[in-house]
Amino acid sequence: MTDKGPRSAGGAWYQHLLLAPPLVFFAAFAVFPLLFTLYVSLSVWSISGDHRFIGFGNYAELLTSPDFQTTFFNTVAFAVATVLVEYVCGMTAALMLYRSRAGQGALRLAFLLPMMFTPVVVGFIWRTMFDPSYGPVDALLRWVGLPSVPWLSERPWAFAAVVIADVWQWTPFMFLIIYAAMRALPTAPLEAAVVDGASSRQVFWDHMMPMLLPASLTAILLRTIESFKLFDVVYLLTGGGPGVGTATITLSAYFTGLRNGDLGSAAAMTFLLLVVVLVVTTVLLKVAARIGRTKPRRRVVELPQTSPSEGVPA
Repeated sequence: MTDKGPRSAGGAWYQHLLLAPPLVFFAAFAVFPLLFTLYVSLSVWSISGDHRFIGFGNYAELLTSPDFQTTFFNTVAFAVATVLVEYVCGMTAALMLYRSRAGQGALRLAFLLPMMFTPVVVGFIWRTMFDPSYGPVDALLRWVGLPSVPWLSERPWAFAAVVIADVWQWTPFMFLIIYAAMRALPTAPLEAAVVDGASSRQVFWDHMMPMLLPASLTAILLRTIESFKLFDVVYLLTGGGPGVGTATITLSAYFTGLRNGDLGSAAAMTFLLLVVVLVVTTVLLKVAARIGRTKPRRRVVELPQTSPSEGVPA
């Protein structure tokens, strides 16, 4: 017989008690700051501490502000451009290293080196690279006979400079996840496809790519979430300029809250960013779940037809 008396009830309470510390920690450092930020976003809150509840006034003002609309577009554009380029470059580097026969240790180290720098260091490196006076990028352009490029003073070039710096730093992250997934792939289906006469392109698209989709979606999801929080590189490279041409939501929230003292509008910016990230994450998770339920496509190899007079080939 099972004991369902006071001792069993005490054991259940003891098990619940063990969950108390992490729950208290989560409530203190996650739930409370989130709810407090929401309250601040619904108020006129100065950095001195004076505040007044105004409801959704901050959100209405932001959504009709041309500067915030430009900032929102910049954030989405940065996320799409950086994640797309990083995925293509990471997949290419992983495939090259996967097919390499020698020097894999040195190549792995070279590929992963940019990710080891902090974003502040990356910002200083690329600000030096793009400097119009002594930067090596403009010097190389002049050496080959091309005109100098205003990397940090005109919006399209400044946008490209930020994308280049972010891609240089975080392509190794994509490479690391995809290369690890490639190393874990079963070799039997790939070898069988080669024996059946599949080309290298067919082996990759029909066999490797379906098996790499879970790892690819994981890498894309993680990098998308992080790219929406882009701050350090933009702050050090362009400061959000020219104007708000390269400003992101996080950078605008920093300027609005800590420099202008308008904590209510800054909190509203961060909550709007949270909503965007949640929507994008939900969409990517649904896509990943749908792909996970889809059976991988198999390549059918047609055997040569033989007539009865030719007999069965040996």
